[in-house]
Amino acid sequence: MGCYVFLFSFPTCMRCSLERCSLLSPYFFASYIDDIVDIVKKEYHLGCYIKGHCVTILLYADDIILIAPTVMGLQKLFNIVESELAKLDMKINASKSYCIVGPRYDSKCADISTSDGHVIEWTDEIRYLGVFIVCDKCFSCLFCHAKRSFYRSFNAIFGKIGRIASDDVLLQLVETKCIPALLYGLDACPINKAQINSLQYAVTGMLMKLFKTKSKDVIQDCTYYFNFLTVEHYLFKRKYNFLFNFVRNTSTFSYIFNAEARDELASVSEKLCAYYV
Repeated sequence: MGCYVFLFSFPTCMRCSLERCSLLSPYFFASYIDDIVDIVKKEYHLGCYIKGHCVTILLYADDIILIAPTVMGLQKLFNIVESELAKLDMKINASKSYCIVGPRYDSKCADISTSDGHVIEWTDEIRYLGVFIVCDKCFSCLFCHAKRSFYRSFNAIFGKIGRIASDDVLLQLVETKCIPALLYGLDACPINKAQINSLQYAVTGMLMKLFKTKSKDVIQDCTYYFNFLTVEHYLFKRKYNFLFNFVRNTSTFSYIFNAEARDELASVSEKLCAYYV
């Protein structure tokens, strides 16, 4: 039943609702708060632009990122978003909000505060959509949490069926359940050779436990005969699929970074071809 200026509508029975975990939830929520994006874009002197396109605000459902060149600009953008959310009967949770500066800045930044006096903490790393972004000289990510998720998922599988299932079954479960946890988000994240080796070390340790050996030669033979790929190979396959879809996307982000994505796609394609030659 709706009420407007003491006038009541007829009661209506809601026979269908949208669950919180539904795949449509982010889209409906995005349409609900879409006005915030338009209002922030109007503050063109406060935000950041790439190739003439505004990248001041990024959001997925209720996960919002604000990007500003100065701390003062960030505070003004924060106040605008907070004010608009209040009109929608929503409030920013200061305890789950963080600020990060990049590249690394040694001096202490001024506090970002909410309208009710809560201070947003400055930190060296933040988590957005499951990916940990760290404060560094350039955009970079942290992968130790991904390795923990990998170990956790493998131990859960090995603890349940490690003594009764065949090696073939265990490796298939590792490939479908554990490897995605290890490589989550890496399709779009910058990663260097040292970080790939660090992830491979985690997988090699898991295989040594599985096959009860310390020999890297034995592990190499086992992975070859079981057709179990290296971390680098899995990563390149995921990157290729991501970039292939990205360059064909019609979104603003795809337009901004289309040239860079095509160059990286060509590089990844060459590396994948080298695996199959």
